[in-house]
Amino acid sequence: MGMLFQHIRSATSVLSVNGKKILIDPMLSAPGELPPVPFTRTLRRNPLTPLPVPLDFFEQMDAILLTHRHFDHLDKKALSILNKDLPVFCQPQDYTFLQTAGFSQVFAIEQSHEWCGIQMKRIKGRHAPGFTAKLLGPVSGFIISTPADGSIYIVGDCIYTPTIERTFREYQPNVAILNTPRAQMLLGTIITMTGEDIVRIANLSPDTKLIAVHMDAISHCTFKRKHLRAFLKERGMEHAAIIPDDGEVITL
Repeated sequence: MGMLFQHIRSATSVLSVNGKKILIDPMLSAPGELPPVPFTRTLRRNPLTPLPVPLDFFEQMDAILLTHRHFDHLDKKALSILNKDLPVFCQPQDYTFLQTAGFSQVFAIEQSHEWCGIQMKRIKGRHAPGFTAKLLGPVSGFIISTPADGSIYIVGDCIYTPTIERTFREYQPNVAILNTPRAQMLLGTIITMTGEDIVRIANLSPDTKLIAVHMDAISHCTFKRKHLRAFLKERGMEHAAIIPDDGEVITL
């Protein structure tokens, strides 16, 4: 495979595929520039950690992929500095917002879309169980693939569901990016994947390389990298997932 994945911070990353750099879920604010996450147990401002790269790093992007538009996936800083002529790929529910925000090339992916030889397939997700899912709004994952490079599944802020399970069984992606911070709402509802889900997916799809992100930077995310590493080690599964540091580049 010829893809490169650079974890930036939280859910923000850059995927290099087929000669293109795709910026995923850009949250570009400096520490403390964003408010606390509503309906959670913490009043800490966000993000908690700095960007590992300068802002001019993001001038080198070729496209943007947005899984959903919560502020820890698309913030005001990103909206103010990113090139509005870049193509933006999103779920249909975010199309109007992105157009109104000034982006000139917005592509709402209902099922699939091809761009510059790169195939993108949208996978519907759920951000939380029950009523909380309606409160948080729609979220999607995307499988990005080329014949030469294989496939990478950007799962997004999706909890583990039968749809996620079917996706791994049917597509058997070469790589999957899992948001596993065990983010928690005020009454204890878990709204992202967890360490238990890494174990479940590793057993379900053992040939898929798992990369765990979205930790340490947002105040309602209760599982940090050190917690996940300890969790997997206790279960003898420390090799089940790569847990990159901010700024780390992974060859896929």
